[in-house]
Amino acid sequence: MADKKKVIDTWKLKTWYSVLAPKFLGEVEIAKTPASDEDKLINRVIILPLKEVSHDIAHIYTNIKLRVFEIKGKTAFTKFIGHEISKEYLSTLVRRHRDALHVVYPVKSRDGVEFTVKILLVTAVPCSNSQKTALRNALKKEVEAKVAATDFGKFITEALYGRLGAELSQKLKRIAPVRRIEIKKTQLKEEFDTEAVEKPEGAEGTAPA
Repeated sequence: MADKKKVIDTWKLKTWYSVLAPKFLGEVEIAKTPASDEDKLINRVIILPLKEVSHDIAHIYTNIKLRVFEIKGKTAFTKFIGHEISKEYLSTLVRRHRDALHVVYPVKSRDGVEFTVKILLVTAVPCSNSQKTALRNALKKEVEAKVAATDFGKFITEALYGRLGAELSQKLKRIAPVRRIEIKKTQLKEEFDTEAVEKPEGAEGTAPA
C-alpha cells in the first residue's frame, strides 16, 4: 500500500506582522497581516476607514490608503499614499439651491512631496458665473500657498480632520456664501514594483500573502 503524502499546512508557516499607521497619524496599529516572506509584504497596499486610526465614528466615510515600505522584526511600517471620502457622503452635501464646484490641483509640499488634491466646494446659495470663477481662482491660490508652506504630513492631517476645509471656507466666504469645503481625495505621486490591496474590516484580519 502506497504511503500517504504528508499534507503541509502552509498557513501555519506564515508569520503574523503588526501593521502601523504613518508617524503623522500616530503610528497606531491598524491591522495584523500574515505573510510567508516579508518581501511579499513590501509594497502591499492597505485601505481602511480613518475611524480605525482616529476611533471617531464620524470618520467612517473617509478611507485612507497606506503602502507598506519597511519591515522591522514583526512590525510593518507604512506610508500614506492617499485618501478618499465616499461619494455617498459627498452627495448629501449637494442639495437644491446650492452650487457644487469640483477642482483638481497637482501640488508639491514644502518637504518636496508631489501629490494631487481633489476638492469639493459647496455654496450656500446659487452663485453667478463670475462668483464661481472667483471662487475657483481664490481656492487654487489658497491651496497652492498652503501646500507650499506646509510639510506633507501636517497638510494631510489638517485635510483628513477637516481643519483645512474649515480654514478655506472662512477665507472664501468673502466672495460668496460657502457652506462646505471638503478635501475629497488626495493621491501621492509614486513609483512601485508590485501592488497587493487589502481592505481589512477592522483593526485585524487581512488577506494572506
